[in-house]
Amino acid sequence: MLKTLRTTLLATLALTTPALAEVNIYSYRQPELIQPLMDRFTEQTGIPVNIAFLKKGMIEKLTAEGKRSPADLILTVDIARLSAVVTADLTQPVTSDILTTNIPADLRDPDNQ
Repeated sequence: MLKTLRTTLLATLALTTPALAEVNIYSYRQPELIQPLMDRFTEQTGIPVNIAFLKKGMIEKLTAEGKRSPADLILTVDIARLSAVVTADLTQPVTSDILTTNIPADLRDPDNQ
């Protein structure tokens, strides 16, 4: 399961960054938990990953930045925080055959958020 999650996260990063020189992530996750994965992504793709590790205030930060936000991807620590960001209309849907294939339907948002 963990290998599938890592593969899916790497695929998600690759899907969100084909024309980008770097990936910008806002994260509530602890640095030691995700930095190795981001380092591997950079090794495999050559695309640098910049992570803003936040303890709180992601919605406020994204709202204040608006369309100028550099964030390409957000990582939360629980469904409640993820739901709050989606409810605040700060995300956009992603349609991807890779994600559809690798994430079971009962674990995907019906609106592809």
